[in-house]
This record gives sequence, C-alpha cells and structure tokens, in this order.
Amino acid sequence: MIKFFRQIRKDLMEKNKTGKYLKYAIGEIVLVVIGILIALSINNWNEDKKNINQAKKHLKTISLNLKDDIKQAENLLAETGTALEYANTFLSQFKTLKPVDNNIQMYLIYLMYERNLEVNESGFNALINSNGMSFIDENLQIKILDYYRHIEQLKSREINANSEIKSQFEPYVKTNYYWIYNKNNPWHRQTQLYKDDPRPVENINLNIVITDKQLEIMVNGRRYQSTLLSNLYSKTIILAKEIVTEIEK
Repeated sequence: MIKFFRQIRKDLMEKNKTGKYLKYAIGEIVLVVIGILIALSINNWNEDKKNINQAKKHLKTISLNLKDDIKQAENLLAETGTALEYANTFLSQFKTLKPVDNNIQMYLIYLMYERNLEVNESGFNALINSNGMSFIDENLQIKILDYYRHIEQLKSREINANSEIKSQFEPYVKTNYYWIYNKNNPWHRQTQLYKDDPRPVENINLNIVITDKQLEIMVNGRRYQSTLLSNLYSKTIILAKEIVTEIEK
C-alpha cells in the first residue's frame, strides 16, 4: 500500500502536476489522520472495555464484602437490641417501677460488652485505586459512596460507645460490683464459667444497686449509645442490601 502511494506521488511529480500533487498530498494526510483516529478509537474502546470488566470484578468483590457486613450488622443489631432491652428494664428498677430481681447481675455484665462491625473494604479500595468508579452506573456510584460515608459515621459512634464502656462503665462496675461474677448470675456464660465453683456465694443486697445514682446515669448512657448504634446497624443493613441488589441485577 505504501509503495502504491509513493508511485502515485512520483508520477505526479514527473508530470509536473503540482496542483494535483498538493491535493493528493493533503488527501493522503487526511487519510493518515483518519487512520490514526480510528486506531485511537479502537484502542480507547478496548481500554474502556477492559476498565469496565475490571470495574465489574471489583463490584463482585464489593457485593461479597457487603454480604458479610450485612451478617455482622444483623448480629450486632440483635445484640444492641438486647442491650437496649436490658438497659430499659434496669432503669425501670432504678425508678422503682419494676421490682428488683437477680437479672441485675446479668444486665451489668451484658452492658459492659463492646461491639464493632469489622468492615472489609477491599472491593471498594480496589475500585477507587483503579479509577473504576467512573466506569459504573452513576446511581450505583452514589449509593456506594454514601454507604462508606455511613460506615465512617458508624465507626465513629462505635469508638465513642466503646470508649465510654472502657473508661467509665466497666471500671466502675468491676470496682463496686465485682460480686456479679458468681455461679448465681443468670447469664449463661457466667453460669457455665462458675458451674464447678464450690465456694459459697456471698450475701448480695441487690437493692443497694438501684440506689446508686452514679450507676443509674451510666446505665442511661449505655441505653443512649445502644439506641444510636441500633439505628446505625439498621441503616447499614438497608444500604448494603440496596447495593447488593443493584450489583446483582
């Protein structure tokens, strides 16, 4: 093909047809430019196709990550629901609206437990690092970004709640109500732990517990934190399920 064009140019020059030669030269340049543009378009198309396929792979990973988040969030939602129930019952006993019972020991221990959603962001990070976000549907982009912004908010609240437990509630309970660790504690973990303990349980006056105003304030704080976390875990499940559904369409 190149030899063919060269021969045409040679014939035009030998026949001194300068005008035609210039027109031909311009036409040849135009053809070369068009060829380059077509080649670039094909290359860009191939590159876009490659990026789209890569983005789809990252979305599959995100879907797997979110399914794990959903399972964790559902378990944590159930646990915070129990913590909230215990805190409300405990506060009713402080208010003398309900009679004091042995479950106070269980409430004190259960309200000490910290909770965290262990989020796997491998799919999201891979999508961001590969600049793949621009190769997925805009609505899905918004949902994914909103989800991980929500996760940051959830993490912040978990840190706040757990810090309150470690710095205030747990030290206070273990210092003032150490006796809750015994075989008569109705919580199953304590029952199992002390089932072979031959030591007699010391006399416990549970009525003293509900006169402790400082403890009441702390239990109220645990109720507040559990309420916020419960709402955040619920939202986590809703947002994650929406994204998974859209990815799997």
